[in-house]
Amino acid sequence: MRIRLQPGERVLVRTRPNPLPLAGPVAAGFLLLALGGFGLGYLARSDLPGTLADWQPVLLPVALAAVVLVLLRVVARPLVRWAGDRYVLTSLRLIHRTGTARRTEHQINLSAISQLQTEQGLLQRMMGSGTLVADLGFDRAHAYRHVPQIATFKEYVVQAIGELPLTRMFDGVDMEIDPQYARGGTPRAQQEWREAQP
Repeated sequence: MRIRLQPGERVLVRTRPNPLPLAGPVAAGFLLLALGGFGLGYLARSDLPGTLADWQPVLLPVALAAVVLVLLRVVARPLVRWAGDRYVLTSLRLIHRTGTARRTEHQINLSAISQLQTEQGLLQRMMGSGTLVADLGFDRAHAYRHVPQIATFKEYVVQAIGELPLTRMFDGVDMEIDPQYARGGTPRAQQEWREAQP
């Protein structure tokens, strides 16, 4: 997955969602294989009752096709969807890409995020995953579901936001840094204030 990076931008984290949502489809796939195997074995017997024995040449391929189609729908589809899901954190953006054949991409500039919130269910806590909600203000938010190692990922996002240049925090508008803040602020703020002086 290639991302066009802006000048000075770098990729910090690239990950897939946690595979926890695949547990249900995989369990259903095993159950379907067991039931399908039993059904196909029954239909392949040579001592089938009269009516079934007459339809045996038709029933076997139809039952096999039905099992394969249901397996594709129940197991393969969620697996392909999960494999096409990506979360990418760069030094400037948070990107969510979905899809394999038809791709959808959602990007948030880190400078637009006003607050981060994590949500975890019981199973997610056990797996270390969760949902990261990025609050963009004005009643807008975007949720990143099943993020693996949610606490670490959130720390990376917070760290990336903290490393943004101060002018980025104002949507690209070149604002002067208050000299009192720069003199009494962090060494980085002081350095940026000195560089901004004519």
